Amino acid sequence: MSIDFTADTYIVTDRLADTLLWLSHHQDCFDSFSYDTFTQELVVYHANGADIIREGNYLNARYGILISSI
Repeated sequence: MSIDFTADTYIVTDRLADTLLWLSHHQDCFDSFSYDTFTQELVVYHANGADIIREGNYLNARYGILISSI
């Protein structure tokens, strides 16, 4: 299955590299992110605060700000 990393929406999978690649294509919709290797937790910081990104989250960059939901 081919993933379009330039699409405005993305469903997070268990592949961290894919999620980071999608985020790299949408850098204008968030400020920064951090990844804790011990807890394996990805946190994305944006204008509305911070979101912990987990497998199954739906990410939307369509409105110029990162929106995440379950």
